[in-house]
Amino acid sequence: MASTPVILLLKRSGNSSDRPNTATVQAGEAAMSFGASDPGLYFKDSAGSIRKFGSNHYGTTAPNSSPVGSTGNSVGETWVDSSSSDYYLRVWTGSAWQKVGAGFADLADTATNAEGAVAASGIRVVSTLPTSTDGSLVYLNSGASGLYVAANGGWILT
Repeated sequence: MASTPVILLLKRSGNSSDRPNTATVQAGEAAMSFGASDPGLYFKDSAGSIRKFGSNHYGTTAPNSSPVGSTGNSVGETWVDSSSSDYYLRVWTGSAWQKVGAGFADLADTATNAEGAVAASGIRVVSTLPTSTDGSLVYLNSGASGLYVAANGGWILT
């Protein structure tokens, strides 16, 4: 078998933000976009919708904001929004980008204890540790960098 390899090719595109079209992909068929700004693997589900699985999109604008191929996003698709100093994980609901955990707090440093578990939608990136508030989470990007949690009036590197 090593002397006669078999190459299987999916429908694919190297153009940025070039998502497959529902008219060109059959139910259960896989397609790939390997453009550097919005790569992913896609398939058509039994309801006729294109679904994405693959890497999270990272950037200041949502994935597929300037589509080359099909417009829109897949339900459940994720995006790390870096448009402000508070990074948010967002999920496409089918009609809008929803911040993950936004029901508890908009900023990690104002998150409150919700029945013993700290819930926050974003983690602030800081160059110096601020005054600690128990339950806060920050990412220190200088010195002893890492994820810190505030507890008992101080910061603990996790």
